[in-house]
Amino acid sequence: MDRLSSVLSAFRPKATSISALHCARQGEHLALSADSSYWLYLVTGGLSLTAQENSRTELKEGDGVWLATGQDLSVSLIQGIHGQSTLLVCEFDFATKALNPLLDLEWQWVKVDKGDEIAQQLAPLKTILLTESLQPRCGSQVVTERLAEAYLVQMLRLFIQHQKIELGLLAGLSDTRLARAIVAIHEQPQQAWQVASLADQAGMSRSVFSGLFKSTMGMSPMAYLTSWRMRLAAQRIKNGDRNLAILSDELGYQSEAAFRRTFKKIIGVTPGDIGRQARL
Repeated sequence: MDRLSSVLSAFRPKATSISALHCARQGEHLALSADSSYWLYLVTGGLSLTAQENSRTELKEGDGVWLATGQDLSVSLIQGIHGQSTLLVCEFDFATKALNPLLDLEWQWVKVDKGDEIAQQLAPLKTILLTESLQPRCGSQVVTERLAEAYLVQMLRLFIQHQKIELGLLAGLSDTRLARAIVAIHEQPQQAWQVASLADQAGMSRSVFSGLFKSTMGMSPMAYLTSWRMRLAAQRIKNGDRNLAILSDELGYQSEAAFRRTFKKIIGVTPGDIGRQARL
């Protein structure tokens, strides 16, 4: 399995909303859910986006920005821009922020300028997406959602290829050596991995691998292994897999009690809580 598919096979993105925000005055408010990921693309005009912690970016026509997780944004027209600015807002469900490692860095904004090579490669798909979303026709909702999902996957692939992201899972997958170890964890979470065996997968010495992994991923290799196992477990429980004895064994735990303790520590709730939430 390739490095991006190893994540998306477990946490497949689903477009849940595609809409256009038309701004003709200052001080618009855009509330984006912290449990969703977003692609914002400026169709016309010029806008400044500011988050509560004062992270800020300016978009001109043809620019876009990926938000790993949604935030409350203040939207203002860029000085000198007259008339209406139109922002395409694509919302994606990847599973909740607590489960999806792609959403760990909630502050992360990845801007793609109009002249960027990534934007050039996305241009053909973008044109079709805009046509379907801004000029609705019979069946446009379904077509637009599938196009948006394909657009996101292609964009994440290009982020990896161009090493666009410096910290977190996508950054780790951008390094071919670390990616080999990360994919091994994703494909075989039940394995009794140790730092040494993961370093072998990466083709690196244990000390160099451990240091690079932590500085790139923001956590140690063993912490990531545990986190991945528990996120998989939570996802499977949400999807109806309730036999914890089998689940814990399939994820490399010799006792259900140890699995339960680790699950509560990492996810913050018990497996039973996840199951009850899924039934509501």
